Amino acid sequence: MAAATPAARRLAASCLVAAGAGLLMLVVVGRGGQPWLPSYLFVWLFVLGLSLGSLAWVAVHNLTGGGWGRAAGPFFQAALRLFPLNALLALPLLFAPAALLPWMRNGDPDDGVLAAQHWYLNSTFFYVRAIIYFAVWLGLARLLSERAPPRAGARRGPSAQAIAAVGFVLYALTMTFAAVDWTMSLTPPWHSTVFGLLIGTGQALSALAGGIIGAAALAHKVDVPLRRRFHDLGNLTLALVMVWAYLALMQFLIIWIEDLPDEIAWFLLRTRTSWSALTSFVVVAHFALPFVFLLSRGAKRAPALLATVAALVLLACLADSFWLVVPNFRPRGFELQWSDLGALLAVGGLWLGCLIFVIGRPAADPLRGAVGQGT
Repeated sequence: MAAATPAARRLAASCLVAAGAGLLMLVVVGRGGQPWLPSYLFVWLFVLGLSLGSLAWVAVHNLTGGGWGRAAGPFFQAALRLFPLNALLALPLLFAPAALLPWMRNGDPDDGVLAAQHWYLNSTFFYVRAIIYFAVWLGLARLLSERAPPRAGARRGPSAQAIAAVGFVLYALTMTFAAVDWTMSLTPPWHSTVFGLLIGTGQALSALAGGIIGAAALAHKVDVPLRRRFHDLGNLTLALVMVWAYLALMQFLIIWIEDLPDEIAWFLLRTRTSWSALTSFVVVAHFALPFVFLLSRGAKRAPALLATVAALVLLACLADSFWLVVPNFRPRGFELQWSDLGALLAVGGLWLGCLIFVIGRPAADPLRGAVGQGT
């Protein structure tokens, strides 16, 4: 499947139609009095993570090179170009953040926790940080998208390497603070020192899964060099799956050992109510199943099979975003609402449709010249 084929154009058009249907669904839900911003937030965070993870991978590839980056490059570069769309999609959240963030509903916090955090969790500083985040991300996306990933064995200019190195550090810093602002602060008393790293690992994993699916869809023939590129992508996926599982387990164990009320309440909601079913799904789909499949060398060298595993990982990352955000607003237990489907269609459909459109401009064979080169 090539990005410029009629089938791809029809798929992009279908995504945009689905986005329109999702927007209409959100309007109907909103008129009915049902809160829809929590659903919107978890989907927006998921698609933002795809772009942010792609930014990290482009920076890493500009520093290291390798055929794996050229194979997944079309998805990464297209996701970089969608940062303006991500910023536009953030406007509904920025216009009504008080509906999501409990600390914004307390103008002068008088309890101990909120009073101690007020220097950071206040409306003015929140908006200033949001502007800084998107300014940095848009600037880095522009700089990195202007520089094609280096071919294997080719000499990389110092300027491109310097931009990639500085860009990766800026990504790590801004992503960590953004994770605190838009996810952790949904429950102000709860905190975790590893949370930013865990979110960043999830973003890199979701972007890599998207890159694998894109590379498999754009491949014209399966030969030995192509299998070698997919083997590299499979190894990277396996490494990230294990890192994510390790960080998630360490976060849980440390909080369990400390046994502090403000910290364990966050996990009790997700493990002692019907949300525990989703917790089990995330553990299985985000770690157990991918880990088992990716131990096989044959699975990593088969583009179709690896793309299937990547699709499972991508679904798990979406479920993880849902698991991080929505239980705070539905504490009675696991519950799906029409707003969840509407937000997924509206935000996800628009983002995917634009992604397919961007990959097709100009039409290119992303694997030509990449599969014939070494790692």
